[in-house]
Amino acid sequence: MTPLNYLDIHTHLRTHRPDAVVVASMSVEEILTLSSSQKFQCAGIHPWWVEDYKTDEILKLKVQIEKLLSLNKLWAIGETGIDRSSKDTLSEQVSLFHWHLELSEKYGLPLIIHSVRSGSDFLQILNEKKPKSPWIFHDFRGNEKLVKDLLRLHPECYFSFGISLDNSPLSRELLPLVPLEHVFFETDDQKHLDIHDIYLRASHFLNLDVDYLKSQTWMNFRKIANFL
Repeated sequence: MTPLNYLDIHTHLRTHRPDAVVVASMSVEEILTLSSSQKFQCAGIHPWWVEDYKTDEILKLKVQIEKLLSLNKLWAIGETGIDRSSKDTLSEQVSLFHWHLELSEKYGLPLIIHSVRSGSDFLQILNEKKPKSPWIFHDFRGNEKLVKDLLRLHPECYFSFGISLDNSPLSRELLPLVPLEHVFFETDDQKHLDIHDIYLRASHFLNLDVDYLKSQTWMNFRKIANFL
């Protein structure tokens, strides 16, 4: 039997292993030009972009993202989220997240989430909004309690690990505590790592075979697809 491809649930890179399937996060240029060269792609307004772009530029991005959705060009929405390390733009970030959330629910698409010190914010939103579409927390760096609280409020939450398996002992300790049926892996924007390396690290910390992890992440991916 041919081994399964590696699944990279979130990447900003455009060069990939031939045996990898990726969910590509569209750049500003790709969104503005409605580029759609990837089989699986997502588009959203990153919380950092609030500082980098003017109000009219953000509005243009919103228009283009809605066009991509109307053309059925997106597998997911995001990344979007709340980053409390950027306090000056917090209110704008929250407002934009709610806009993404509404689109996610309207189109029934997964939401790819950037979260920095904002777990309590997302718990509050889940309590208030009770969304149905899957949420994927990319480069997740929370703790076991947050995982349990998120899953209690929204069983369709997923947690993706990447570079943190290299640089965060807490993430390495957390990974075995997250149910495997809610785990993904990613390269994000890390040019020096490929997805194979990340699966190798995860297999070591979980004491599981790499092919087993590949199979499990594809089961998770198909579960989301079936949900959609």
